[in-house]
Amino acid sequence: LFFLPQSLRELAARAVLQVLAAAVALVIVAPLADSRGEAYLAATFARTLAALAATRGLDSAISLAQSSEVSFSFGPGGSLGIGQALDPVNDLVEQYGALLLTSTTALGVQRLGMQIGRALGWWLFVPALAALAVAAACGGRGRVTALGWSRRLFGLAVFARLALPAAGWIDSWVAARFLESNYQQAAAVVTSTTEKIEEAEAADDPRPWYERYNPVDAIGDRARRIYDALAAVGESIVNLTIYFTISTIVLPLGTLWLLSRLSGVFFSPRSGP
Repeated sequence: LFFLPQSLRELAARAVLQVLAAAVALVIVAPLADSRGEAYLAATFARTLAALAATRGLDSAISLAQSSEVSFSFGPGGSLGIGQALDPVNDLVEQYGALLLTSTTALGVQRLGMQIGRALGWWLFVPALAALAVAAACGGRGRVTALGWSRRLFGLAVFARLALPAAGWIDSWVAARFLESNYQQAAAVVTSTTEKIEEAEAADDPRPWYERYNPVDAIGDRARRIYDALAAVGESIVNLTIYFTISTIVLPLGTLWLLSRLSGVFFSPRSGP
């Protein structure tokens, strides 16, 4: 840039470097990060909705089991129910369902952020170039301040455009490597438990009628089948809660925080001229 005045050469060089870096980020890096990040968010969103549907089915099966009762008519008559023994499991399932709704909201916010960043595109880098123009019109301390703001705004533009897709890309690798196996096992237990409860409710007592006169024994047998079906579901619900909390809330926030720290260090005015 020898053809420019000495006072403008540094600013022009910075502008050229920023434009080239923005072009690389938008043309090469962004499409790859967008495709990986969107694929992970779409798959996680579909998985969360499927888990929510399975949870609703399990909650309905448990609620139906709680309302089950055996009627008898010896003397004044009466009825016996399974009672509130299933309340702790039912409460755990309901809390898990509430977490899944929160997870879908968090995923929706991430997808919206990716769409906004993609729509803004080149406009995100305009403030950094505008700060260079201000630096060209200033001198002394004002020039140094404007150059610092240009670097900082450029880093903010890169972060706004690439952070969410890159976070989704990183999160997909971490989830697939460390969380996937536990999720598959726990999800299978929830599905099988719902089926077992429904079968226990629909099954007929195989004993002859003269052996079924005792309502306490009858409801005890049904309760035993339901309790057996629920034996492992509590731990599976806890494992699924951990999975969705980490994969949809903790991991994205942690990755974004790490990327923001790296961006701040790299684009800080103190880290370079």
